[in-house]
Amino acid sequence: MIAAAPASPLPEGNGWPHIFLDCDGVLADFDTYAEAYFGMNPREYEKRMGSEQFWRELEAKGDFYRNLPLMPDARALYEGVKHLNPTILTGCPRGNWAEAQKVAWAHEHFPGVPVITCRSSDKRAHAKPGDVLIDDWPQHRHRWIEHGGVFISHFDAETSLAALWAHYPQLSAAPTGEPK
Repeated sequence: MIAAAPASPLPEGNGWPHIFLDCDGVLADFDTYAEAYFGMNPREYEKRMGSEQFWRELEAKGDFYRNLPLMPDARALYEGVKHLNPTILTGCPRGNWAEAQKVAWAHEHFPGVPVITCRSSDKRAHAKPGDVLIDDWPQHRHRWIEHGGVFISHFDAETSLAALWAHYPQLSAAPTGEPK
């Protein structure tokens, strides 16, 4: 699902939008790994134990984010947008414990791809008009859109790529480094 008007012309300025990929739930399988760690659905565990305890336990693990598995179709999504030189834009929990783990994870699984870490609510600071964020967590999508960005709700690689091409058909075959 796209949150913006369909089939937009390319943004003015640099000639094409920048593509941002969220990490957890888009590229990295947070839920499967957290469920194995907690022994139950992570949302249920957080509800039962409280957010503070939930995050304290993940921090205490020491390498939680570093060891997340890939989402089953993470490579398909990345390969679909690789020619557009995407950036991984990932939200971090409070504190400074997760950033290095997330960056190390991204460098292992997607070497050479730029990584930006920030609070999820601050992803909007990286949106320029027309830029695309593919993210599975819609809580802050309105902030991305308010900054002129295009938000694609991620369910799977095929659907997200179809939404991107529906919004910017000219990007589907754009050569590396240049808009079509």
